[in-house]
Formats: sequence, C-alpha cells, structure tokens
Amino acid sequence: MVGLLALAARHDEFALLLILGHVAAIGVLIVIARNSSPVAVFLHHWYLLLYVPFCYKQVPYLVSALHLRAADATLARWDLAMWKVDPVFWLSSMQSPFAVEFLQAVYTMFIPGSIALGIVLWLRRPREEFRLGTFAIALTFLVSYLGYLLLPARGPRFMDYVSHYPPLQGLWAFHSFQNILDTLEGTQYDCFPSGHVAVVLVGCWIAQRISARVFSTFAAFAVCITFSTVYLRYHYVIDVIVGMALAIVVIAAAPLIYRKLEPGNGPS
Repeated sequence: MVGLLALAARHDEFALLLILGHVAAIGVLIVIARNSSPVAVFLHHWYLLLYVPFCYKQVPYLVSALHLRAADATLARWDLAMWKVDPVFWLSSMQSPFAVEFLQAVYTMFIPGSIALGIVLWLRRPREEFRLGTFAIALTFLVSYLGYLLLPARGPRFMDYVSHYPPLQGLWAFHSFQNILDTLEGTQYDCFPSGHVAVVLVGCWIAQRISARVFSTFAAFAVCITFSTVYLRYHYVIDVIVGMALAIVVIAAAPLIYRKLEPGNGPS
C-alpha cells in the first residue's frame, strides 16, 4: 500500500502524509517491541486494532488519487454469467423483514464479533497462538484491501438498477444499523473480495484452535455473515467466492509466513 501511496504522491502531496503515517506506525511498533512493561506488551499484541483501520480508510483515497474505475458493472456481469440471473436481487423474491433485521444486526456485529474472538483467544490460549491468530486476520484484511484497489466496487445496493427491485425492509432498526455503518465507513470501494467472508472463515480456523464450543458459536456467526453479505446487497456473489478462496490461502500460508518472520516461535 505504501508503494501505491508513492505513486499517488506524484499528483497529490497528501499521500506523503499518509506515507509518514505508515513510517510513524512502524517506528512506534519498534519502540513498543523494545519495551518490556505490561502496557507495552499489551500494545505490542493489539496494535493491529489501530493499524488495520488506518489502512482501510486509505482505500477510497487511493481509488480517487490513482483514478481507478469502479468495477461494479464487471462484477455484476460475472455474477450474471455464472448464475444466468442476478443472484443478489433474485433473493428479493424471498425477502423477509425479520430476516433483513436479524441479518443486518449480525452484519453490524462483524468487527465487534471479530474483536470478541480475539479477546477469547487472548484469555484462553498462549500468547504465541494469539500472535499467529492476529497475524492471520491482519493478513486477510490487508490482502483484501489490495483486491479493493484491483477491482474497486461499491456494491449492488449502489447500482443504478437497484430501483427496479423492492427495497429491503426490516422491522425496527435495519435502517439505523445500515446508516451507522455507512457513516463509519464513508464512501468505500470494499467489495472484491469480501473481507467479511474471508475474515470470519479465518476466524473459524482460529476458533477451532480454542475449543469446540467457541468454534461452533463463531461458525454460526460466520454462516450468518456470509449469507448476509449477498442477502443485504452489500456484495456480489463473486466477492463471496473469492473471499472464501482468500481465506483458504491465508489459512494455508499464514503459519508458514509467520514461522519465517518469527523463526523458532511459530505454533504448530
């Protein structure tokens, strides 16, 4: 991402500030890593909680600064070619206000649910397991951000033809939940691949390393998140498929990469 910011800096000096932000983040991490106080150790384990969102918020800036074209029409065509119908809006025929309300509430809990899994991992497994788990989650997020830049897309609910289909209707708080997320995220291009799907599947891999109960609970959460991405018109089906593929690659590669970065310390 720093390399892309360097390209953007040729036309916009604000990119230099973002590059300095990355340098500062690395510098802070180095300082924290050399400090053995309990606070420093805690921050060393949890700093990604701040760094990953910092990277995420740079995606729309890079899309604009690099003059990248939105790929929504391309992703919609791929869905249509695979399924012969638009699978996102085909689900409108099975719309249920209760399902809309419930799935939006679950979707809104994506970040809190992921953090909750991290807290359980912190409390119940060795620190080395926690570092591997957070490394895998961070890797999933950061690779998905590169996908957002490769094929930037806002999602089916922002397509012009959405007005041809019945709007989603919940029971009480559906629009409030949706507006909260839209406000927090701003204008984003975060569809391809589905980071939601990739992260919760990697989360399932982490959860099974904790206990069967934690795994079954998080797996149910992951199923609801995965279905909600399409049902609530946040993602195209191709986003979900590629998100699943990304999760498989991360699950296979993360332990190997982690052992390379932390020789002699990687858990099996």
